[in-house]
Amino acid sequence: MSTPHIIPSPALPTADGSEVGSGDRPDDRGGVRASRRRIVGVDVARGLALVGMFGAHLLVASGPGFTLSDPSTWLDIVNGRSSILFALLAGVSLALMTGGARNATPDELRTIRLRLVGRGAAIFVIGLVVELLGSGIAVILTLYGVLYILAAFTVHLRTRVLLIAGGALAILGPPLLALIGVLSPDQSGPGLSLVLFGTYPITVWAALLCAGLVIGRLDLTRVKTAVAMLVCGGVVAIGGYALGALLAPAQLDAGMSNSSVNSSVSSSSSPLSKSPGEDVDLSGLTCEKGDGIVVCFTPEKASLFGGTGGGDEGQSYVERVASQDPAARMLEAIASVSAHSGGVLEVLASGGFAVAVLGLCLILTRYARWVVLPLAAYGAVPLTGYVVQAILIVAGAATWLSNPVLPWIALSLLMMAGALIWTRTLGKGPLERLTARAADAMALTTKSTSKSARKSASTSITEPAAEPAAEPTAESAAEEAR
Repeated sequence: MSTPHIIPSPALPTADGSEVGSGDRPDDRGGVRASRRRIVGVDVARGLALVGMFGAHLLVASGPGFTLSDPSTWLDIVNGRSSILFALLAGVSLALMTGGARNATPDELRTIRLRLVGRGAAIFVIGLVVELLGSGIAVILTLYGVLYILAAFTVHLRTRVLLIAGGALAILGPPLLALIGVLSPDQSGPGLSLVLFGTYPITVWAALLCAGLVIGRLDLTRVKTAVAMLVCGGVVAIGGYALGALLAPAQLDAGMSNSSVNSSVSSSSSPLSKSPGEDVDLSGLTCEKGDGIVVCFTPEKASLFGGTGGGDEGQSYVERVASQDPAARMLEAIASVSAHSGGVLEVLASGGFAVAVLGLCLILTRYARWVVLPLAAYGAVPLTGYVVQAILIVAGAATWLSNPVLPWIALSLLMMAGALIWTRTLGKGPLERLTARAADAMALTTKSTSKSARKSASTSITEPAAEPAAEPTAESAAEEAR
């Protein structure tokens, strides 16, 4: 006998802690019907993403990339893939929360958009605060804020449009971005670093957002859906990584292994050797310091780091562009599968891996939900969990023991236990409440309306199986308010 994997709940968080699968929508009789369901499998997958990102931030994998035949490299699975899973789940959660936007009235759509903009702004500010902590990690929350604001103008689109847009971003975006970088050899600026040339390029994450919006419109309560996601995602992941491995020698032969230095140097997954400063010969090199990292390079490589090295003196713009081999840079942007490379194959392979993980979590929670409840609770307070991770890293968690794997496991278990206690006693996490209030403020949602919506929801929900949890619902002004 299987355990139901959906539960009636007024507090299903999305990637930012907002509610999923909730909202008031007109029923067949023209009235308003509240439908709030909690798909535990989505929480479990998000909890796995949090654990994986924590491991990546603690640098638990400092050796070569993941190789299935070499168990010593298996921990590298947390690098890159965890954040991609997190991004995919953001789209899934947004689809569950705002699926009814496709049939919403102009006033309802306006409210949906305002709430998403409010959440995005709150997440962006939280991300800035995390960066101010000086943890040294590549904070994803600022870009998340941008994605939520972007989602405000995409959640109402038809599934076919989202598929086309996501496919175009995933396939055409990386090589186009590489070409833009070549045509702008001295590009710099916080805006470019945030959305184009940083660790999280918008071409990758917007594509994952579109994919998540499409997946969230499926019936995630059906076993067939979960199995299809597991199988199809696995096939795409295996095919993408295999193709990337086949193309890797060609990339090396073309001398492209260092052309993605902009993204790899800022990635937490890049293995860095540590040596005392006095033992390093820096003669003839130019060094720049930023984000807690000192980067040294030869003058002819200065343009790759946004600098103006002596190698560019006397060269025309055309000569500078040609010297960077645009064709090779674009080819690498297509063939790269390494973590945070932003390559086409990374998007497809790691995206397929994320879909397979979500499918597996949906299956597990259908038949063994109680086993993964601590992980689900952790995934139910993602913003708070992410910030706690940053605080622990600032406190030196990676150095508490000689092996960072041990504090990773111990602290992850403690955070899961704390999240379980918190969600069972207090409900939403503190930062999740903050984003909900920001959404209320942006949409001018009144407290009395919010209380009325909660009362309506509590009286209309009966059996979990009464309606598919993933069926799209329209978001009203009182939805998700606390």
